[in-house]
Amino acid sequence: MGGVPVVAACCCTAKDGLAVGTAGAEKHSAFGDVVRDDGGLPPSQKKYQISIQKKDANEQLGMDVKHRLGRLVVLAIHRGGAVDRANVVANDQELPEMKVNDVIVDVNGATLDTSMVAACKASAVLRVTFTRREHHW
Repeated sequence: MGGVPVVAACCCTAKDGLAVGTAGAEKHSAFGDVVRDDGGLPPSQKKYQISIQKKDANEQLGMDVKHRLGRLVVLAIHRGGAVDRANVVANDQELPEMKVNDVIVDVNGATLDTSMVAACKASAVLRVTFTRREHHW
């Protein structure tokens, strides 16, 4: 029985491009979302924030990401890491947790993938904004 191959990538993979149609046609991101000229999110995406407290600036987040279209896509969250601890706090406060496939769009004011990674490495306290595609089945 054939299946879709699973491909894992580290945070240092090449960036994907934006597929742009002809003039007057809709533009779609690599995620399949319609790109709006006003810079807004498609109606199927919601924006969330989470605060992450690392033990110190040198602690890793315990999360694997992939660089994509200038953003960071969450591939894995490791148990016991800073993101996992932040998720426990968020859950206790009935706030959204960060999940696999969420797209990180801002870290402490940095909005480009490489600058978000630098912000994650430079600070022990992170304010992370991420989007999640809402599926309405």
